[in-house]
Amino acid sequence: MDPPPLLVTFFAESSLADTRAAVHHHAREQGLLGERLEDFVMAVNECLVNVLAHGGGQGRLRLWREGETLLCEVRDSGGGIPSRYLDESELPEPSQLGGRGIWLIRRLTDGAVFATGPAGTTVLIAKKLPGGRAERFRPASGSADRA
Repeated sequence: MDPPPLLVTFFAESSLADTRAAVHHHAREQGLLGERLEDFVMAVNECLVNVLAHGGGQGRLRLWREGETLLCEVRDSGGGIPSRYLDESELPEPSQLGGRGIWLIRRLTDGAVFATGPAGTTVLIAKKLPGGRAERFRPASGSADRA
């Protein structure tokens, strides 16, 4: 049985600030503080902004806790993320348009999984809570980046 969500919401540009505030509130209630809290909220915000700009302008967010890990899933129904952005492991060149949001999401979290295709994109990000082991998040078997 899946753990109950802390937050499930649909969002669009008009609700971006409220959605971000709700994520901040729930993440803080689960024990994230200081820089780790701000990093998590910034990573979620990057997901939300990418949905608004590239993923059809609206999406769905789900936030929940599994043990000592806080998880956030953001879904959209856009056309998918080009593989060149998912394959970037280094910071894109200043002259390159796009790709910094994904780079940033990966660095601000303890793990990020991108599932994308012509029917939309799902991003799952993880942040260890205080007291949780410091190892990197490993998605469940069968979950992986796909372009």
